Amino acid sequence: MALAAEKQTDMLYAPILASNAAHPNGWPLHIIVSSQTEARHNRADWAPSHLISIRATGTKLLSMIDLPEERHLQLQFGDAMDPDEPDAAKIAHIEAAFAFIDGLPKDAHLLVHCLRGIGRSTALTLGILGRYMEPEDAAANLHALRPEAKPNRHVVGLCDTVLGLKGKLSKQALRFPAKVWKTGKV
Repeated sequence: MALAAEKQTDMLYAPILASNAAHPNGWPLHIIVSSQTEARHNRADWAPSHLISIRATGTKLLSMIDLPEERHLQLQFGDAMDPDEPDAAKIAHIEAAFAFIDGLPKDAHLLVHCLRGIGRSTALTLGILGRYMEPEDAAANLHALRPEAKPNRHVVGLCDTVLGLKGKLSKQALRFPAKVWKTGKV
């Protein structure tokens, strides 16, 4: 029975990369992106080994997945698009997320969620993917993971800055939401 559950988890977290020499531990990007509600309701089936929770300042995570602190990164920022908003994401949030990603073991199953699973979590995931592949490929993979994605443009811009991509991720983020992903369209 445990083997069947492990196989199901492996299918849910199909690796995006077969091998990842760019990651310190070779993590092949086993990742799910969701809303907080989906994460709570599917916690037993998804069984992530690591979790990134994004929530607005002053809000609480409701009965979330129980993981040790070193395997659960909690980021607090709102869905603000204006960088001058007090609750807007900052470079430090992106750097903390990337440092967390760098510590993932090769067999990590990462779940990234925000309240609705559409804006902040998809933007951060686009940034994570953009660390290991070209921006166009990162966007295509994000669409495969979360077709309803509408990445928060401010968060994507911060990822662009941290990664030195000069707006290439932001350009891809403008393609969302898309019912069907068309490769090569920019």
